[in-house]
Amino acid sequence: MQKGKKVWAIACSTVAPGCSMPAKGLADAGKALGWKVTIADGKLDPSVYNAQIRAAAAAKADALVLFGIDCAPVKGAIEAAQKSGTKVFAANALDCDDKYAAGRGKALFDGELVWGPDNTDYATFTDTCVGPGQADWVIAKTEGKANIIQLRQDDSAGTRHIGESAHKRFEDCGGCTVTTVSYTGADLAAGKLQGKVSAALQKAPKANVVTVPVDAAISLGVASAVQQARAGGREILLVGQEGVPASVKLVKSGVQSFALGRPWRWTGWATADGVNRMFAGEKAVDAGFGFGSMDADHRPKADVYDGNDPSAPYVGNYKRIWGVS
Repeated sequence: MQKGKKVWAIACSTVAPGCSMPAKGLADAGKALGWKVTIADGKLDPSVYNAQIRAAAAAKADALVLFGIDCAPVKGAIEAAQKSGTKVFAANALDCDDKYAAGRGKALFDGELVWGPDNTDYATFTDTCVGPGQADWVIAKTEGKANIIQLRQDDSAGTRHIGESAHKRFEDCGGCTVTTVSYTGADLAAGKLQGKVSAALQKAPKANVVTVPVDAAISLGVASAVQQARAGGREILLVGQEGVPASVKLVKSGVQSFALGRPWRWTGWATADGVNRMFAGEKAVDAGFGFGSMDADHRPKADVYDGNDPSAPYVGNYKRIWGVS
């Protein structure tokens, strides 16, 4: 165990649970490891991402962790931080050598979370599990007759991987139709999604599915647009992927139709283990994540999805690995 470390957890936004929940999980794990962890809010703004990375370096952090922040838009800040002695670890983030990275270059991260038993990186995980998992449920639920409005956030490599891989699976469905609606992280933060989705639903009166790459989009406007259309008599499936607490509530109430269900607090603890190993000169290991898919026929029991039995006691497992009580 590497005690006494100063670590910054930089979340893409505190209003995006897929970023903020693992950041908080890392902070909780950091207490057990004897670290001082600072959570920083990126506000879904690349200029803020860069500022927070530089602030971490100025604070002489031993490491900073990126949650939902890809390398490409913060390349210069990462290089400056590393030059000052701060290591950079990626959780759910893509390196500068990713195929969708703007100005694709060499890999920069000092360490990355592993997303599968074969040292699976985040891009492979999203391409093989997340996007296709969304699409497979839609195709099965509609018996291959889905008319889909697919929201795409392609200004981030991570969300682009989800959108592209889902789209490719939809293309294999002979009876499916897809209409793409593009938005940016700035659109999400500014509350523009409700208007975009309402307009798309009006233009596609036969659409019976709306999918999003991140569940924050559902809470920040998409659900309202879909509910308005439903009030007018339309039957529409609303499909997410993360299964964050707000989505768990919406699935239970019938507003959201499906989520893959990902254990975000556990992701934070697994990240802490990866950072701890990085400090010791070791590579991260597979945490054994699974999915807790949720829909009307499989409603989540708890208010927060955080892993399936028998993997639920992960906190105790990590503490034993680290040699702390």
